[in-house]
Amino acid sequence: MPTRTLETDYLVVGAGAAGMAFADALVTDSRFQVVIVDRRHAPGGHWNDAYPFVRLHQPSAYYGVNSLPLGSEAIDRHGPNQGFYQRASAREIRAYYERVMNERLLPSGQVRYFPLCEVVGPRRFVSRVSGEQYEIDVRRTLVDATYLEPSVPATSRPPFHVAEGARVLSTNELSELSEPADRYNVIGAGKTAADACSFLLEAGVPPEAIRWVKPREAWLTNRAFVQGGELVGALFEGISLQVEAAARARSPDDLFARLSRAGQWVRLDETVSPTMYRAAIMSTAECEAPWLERSRLNPSRGLRHRRDEPRVVAASKRFAENVRPALETLRRLATHG
Repeated sequence: MPTRTLETDYLVVGAGAAGMAFADALVTDSRFQVVIVDRRHAPGGHWNDAYPFVRLHQPSAYYGVNSLPLGSEAIDRHGPNQGFYQRASAREIRAYYERVMNERLLPSGQVRYFPLCEVVGPRRFVSRVSGEQYEIDVRRTLVDATYLEPSVPATSRPPFHVAEGARVLSTNELSELSEPADRYNVIGAGKTAADACSFLLEAGVPPEAIRWVKPREAWLTNRAFVQGGELVGALFEGISLQVEAAARARSPDDLFARLSRAGQWVRLDETVSPTMYRAAIMSTAECEAPWLERSRLNPSRGLRHRRDEPRVVAASKRFAENVRPALETLRRLATHG
């Protein structure tokens, strides 16, 4: 089969969040030509492999590309995310990236998209379906948008030994079960494991039938302080409390304790001291109790300017008083521990 030759300004490897955002910025601010190569069948990166009940950790508005908003200005009125802005589901995110590609990038005439293709060299890729090979002349640079791609259970082997006869499922398969199990052993200490436990509880599995095996405990970011729009006052307050904690901390452990007391960091088990932080975001409702209600969205009143809100004024003052000491403390802790 003959090799096709292409020319472009930028070769982007990966049509996930990073690759799509990069291409969107180029289309918005330049006339450069872009070729996007991805091994999956559709844009969206690891969201194509994600378990069906996963949602973003943070409000939908924080995610996606600049030219097209993800989700709407809506606040959940029920469930564990009550009072906070909606978080898009895996299905919504996949549909969103399809829209970005088909309604934004391809119609621009600047982007060519090659799904189901594998990069086999610095300037070569091959179709995984047809076997067609491509050589590409890149006038400016190659952008590897896959270097931060996460590993998900659906596409990875278990990082532990599995005894003969043991039944092991990925998180994706929980939603496809055809018969119940006597016991569910959930292995892992991150947000995926927490989501799996919550899914089982919502599905009616009694707590005593769920065993959560965690190699270590994690600090989690409190979702209450990661909001925008009408709730942006909490965001400013959270930043100022973090700076204040950093300014007054005497050691890393003291910093973590201060962040916890200030409500910035939360944990699932108050009896265990966390030893890791991976920036996972949860609400206190998710940490404290199972829930049965599904979130229902109601329209909010949109963005407002909150400069004069008392909460923001107090946060601004706290930030100004503590930012310099905080930087000095963090520099000292980074140097001496």
